[in-house]
Amino acid sequence: MVETTIEKKLNDDILEKNTLRNEIEGYVGSVSQWRDKLVNLKNFQGQTKYAASIKRYVTRIEGLRLEFNQMNEEVERNIREMGKFSDAEVKEFSSQLGQEIGGIIEADKESRQKKVSKKDTKVRTKPAESKGKSKANSKGTGKGVGSLQQKIEKAQRRVSEELEEVERVTGKMIILNKHLKKVDASASEDPFTQELKRIAREKAIYG
Repeated sequence: MVETTIEKKLNDDILEKNTLRNEIEGYVGSVSQWRDKLVNLKNFQGQTKYAASIKRYVTRIEGLRLEFNQMNEEVERNIREMGKFSDAEVKEFSSQLGQEIGGIIEADKESRQKKVSKKDTKVRTKPAESKGKSKANSKGTGKGVGSLQQKIEKAQRRVSEELEEVERVTGKMIILNKHLKKVDASASEDPFTQELKRIAREKAIYG
């Protein structure tokens, strides 16, 4: 089958779009790894360093995500104008996708609630354990120690705020990209039908 000029342009746009998606996935993967390391770090200088790198990548992800979504809208519109796809298959896929997303979101919510519950239990035991120590350590503390402690607490608050921003921007991307089934290439299925399915999946993750 001879590829028309319109189809060639569309295939080029799809390739460009998918290249951009791979770039976003690379940034999101790095942010996910750094976030896990940051949470486990006890050294506030190390936390500050990781937080700065994460913030830089999150800003980059936000810009690329907007560009990616615009490209998806354009590619989807052009595919639909050509009419060379199975609308019934795309609708069925979108319906299954919605159900799958609902299950993933609910499972993640339950997992988070369990983690928070365990964390609260640990936090409640700390004051009783450290009460005696705080009195013992109160002697001999000077202004310099207090000033350092304030800097550490300020840095920790900033890191906590930046982690909340990371979760807002990348949380859904990380969860859905990890658990949502990818669209497998099928020899019996029209490539533009496959691409509309990928776009539906990508809208759910990056939209």
